[in-house]
Amino acid sequence: MSDLIYLDAAAATPIAPEALEATVEALKQTGNAGAAHAAGYAAAAKLDQAREAIAELLRVGPAGVIFVGSATEANNLAIRGLDRRSNSNQIVTSVADHPSVLATVKSLTGENRSPHLVKVGKTGEVDLDHLEAVLSPTTALVSIHAANNETGVIQPLDRIIERAHEVGALVHADASQLMAWGPNSILDDCDLVTVSSHKMHGPQGAAALIVRPTARNYLRPQITGGGQERGLRSGSANAAAIAGFGAAAELALSSGDESVERVRALRGRLLAGLKASVGDIVEHSAHAVRRLPGILNVGVGLNWSESVESEALLARLPRLAASTGSACHAGAPAPSAVLLAMGVPAWEAARSIRLSLSRYTTAADVDAAIKELGRGYIELVRLLAHPESKERILL
Repeated sequence: MSDLIYLDAAAATPIAPEALEATVEALKQTGNAGAAHAAGYAAAAKLDQAREAIAELLRVGPAGVIFVGSATEANNLAIRGLDRRSNSNQIVTSVADHPSVLATVKSLTGENRSPHLVKVGKTGEVDLDHLEAVLSPTTALVSIHAANNETGVIQPLDRIIERAHEVGALVHADASQLMAWGPNSILDDCDLVTVSSHKMHGPQGAAALIVRPTARNYLRPQITGGGQERGLRSGSANAAAIAGFGAAAELALSSGDESVERVRALRGRLLAGLKASVGDIVEHSAHAVRRLPGILNVGVGLNWSESVESEALLARLPRLAASTGSACHAGAPAPSAVLLAMGVPAWEAARSIRLSLSRYTTAADVDAAIKELGRGYIELVRLLAHPESKERILL
């Protein structure tokens, strides 16, 4: 759709021209990076170039960049691949973490592991007092979303890492949402870090687990075979996607505070515009200490008495690409687990919308989204005023 208003960057960022070019060029080449001939060496060189760019972005040696197929795979490698050390069998995450972490941690219950979920406060930040109460010498790993994909809240990783390391635990952070905005020192002391290509303007199909020396001896592969990626992830690499991933990392390295501030200003413009055109909204995580510049999560239609959920609004806005605050499990819609964990009432969570901006979002995009949401809101209000309507305004 040529007139699409794309405000769903937290799901997938638009691919950068530089990343697209690198991907296409790599697709034109024939050769397996593991082959001992000219074409293989050329493919391996592409991987090395991307590895070095990602290593520089994460401030780690190239040997610490392990390429995988997705952030979900990287999270599984970090959690499932952790070899239990002596009596250390406790795995800790937060109740508001990403499903690929939560589901993986919970699945370890029957594998001689002890999962523990830490509470979050009203802003979505980890409850540090609860974390401290849970941590013990038996804690093997703390896995925390560096920045939440629904609210944009950035966790106090420095304090989480300090407490975890005090009891000898390793720390894994899923930083997929964070890296589009450039290098970040809060990741420097994380033992394991997940990064994803398509969350930082690269192509889909590539991600990496950053493995610092503190964690290397404790990881075991989850996919075995030819021993690629230093024995931690067997299988031929997706060289084209990784080439684009590397180009995206180079772009992130060169992005400065100006880009961050521009997008943050656009988020403010979006919020102000929605308050003016819709009015009946509340911003979630507005008082968090640190947030990503591009994510705005709002509850809409809070004064409606009817059982209307956010999908009813977005369904009337085919030009707008945005997400609701609902997570779909096995085809059954449910209010956002993240918002519920923050203490947001279920009915309000069911009326939440996530609007997420990227480095390519423009003021025109924001203004068009404000206009579309305002129009859709008015349309719904009018419909709700006529109960004789046969239309079903539900999810």
